[in-house]
Amino acid sequence: MASHLARRARPLPLLAFAICLPLAAADRKPTLGWVEEIRLEPWNLVVRAKLDTGARTSALSASAIERFERDGRPWVRFRIARDHAAPDGPTIAVEKPLEKHTKIKLRGTAKSADRPTVRLEFCLAGRRHDALFTLTDRSRFNYPVLLGRRFLAHVATIDPGNRMTSEPDCPAP
Repeated sequence: MASHLARRARPLPLLAFAICLPLAAADRKPTLGWVEEIRLEPWNLVVRAKLDTGARTSALSASAIERFERDGRPWVRFRIARDHAAPDGPTIAVEKPLEKHTKIKLRGTAKSADRPTVRLEFCLAGRRHDALFTLTDRSRFNYPVLLGRRFLAHVATIDPGNRMTSEPDCPAP
C-alpha cells in the first residue's frame, strides 16, 4: 500500500513544476546582442545602441548641449542627429529637465568629465523603458547610444556573440 501511495505522489512535483515553468519564463530577461536598435520616444527615431556591460552609465550622442532654467529648475537643451552617419545633417531639438550631473571617467586618462544627465523614454526589444542618459558628443563612435550596466542589469542578458536580435517596436501605450 505504501508503494501505491508513493507512485501516486510522484506526479505532484512534476505537475507543480509544469505549472510554475511558464510563470518563470515570463519573468526571465530577454537575451539581446551587443548591438540592438532602439526607438527613442516620442520622436519615433530608430538608432543603434551598443549594449555595454563594461560601461556603468548610459550615454546619448548630443550636440549643442546648453543648460538653462525653467520655472526655477535646471533644464538642458540639446540636439540629436536624425542620422548618426551624418551628424551635420538634420537634427531634432530636445528640451528635458536636468536630472543630475554625472562624473564620467575619461577613457585612457585619469581625468573625469561632468556630464548633464536626462531621463529618456525608448523602446527596446518590444518593451518600453525609461532610463538616465548622460549627454555627450559620440559622433566619432560607431553607435550614437550606449546602454550601460546600470540599465541592462534589470532588463536583459547580453550575448556578446550576437547582434541585432530584436525589433525596436513596442505596443501603443
